Amino acid sequence: MQVMVITMFPKKRIAKFLPFVFIYFLLSCHSKSYVAIPANILPPDSMTTILSEIHVLQASVQQGYTPNPKDTNFDEAYQSLLQKHHLTDSTYKQSMQFYCDHARLLDSVYEKVLSNLNQQKAELMGEKHIPGKQTK
Repeated sequence: MQVMVITMFPKKRIAKFLPFVFIYFLLSCHSKSYVAIPANILPPDSMTTILSEIHVLQASVQQGYTPNPKDTNFDEAYQSLLQKHHLTDSTYKQSMQFYCDHARLLDSVYEKVLSNLNQQKAELMGEKHIPGKQTK
């Protein structure tokens, strides 16, 4: 007895649709690189500035120096920094939580923070060459 295999789709038809199926899955797996930033969240440039200043502040306090003589500890200096930028602690924390929830966005902000800190270090040390950049 001979068994006949009945296929719903002939092989030629499947071969024609295979590239489209592959492209569909390839595009559906592509993650969106654009993230909409809500109005109550600091934009990336502002977040970069704030984080750069906070890291400088932390390093200063660890070394026993505060930019404002009235600020005797980190908490007071931190509050002064937020006031300087017209921010509240809750606004900063909400923004930080948003960026932590969007790791790629946080990574791009911290690339700029590191670049800012390296530039500040180079300026303080009197160097004309900034690490990571080529001079002509």
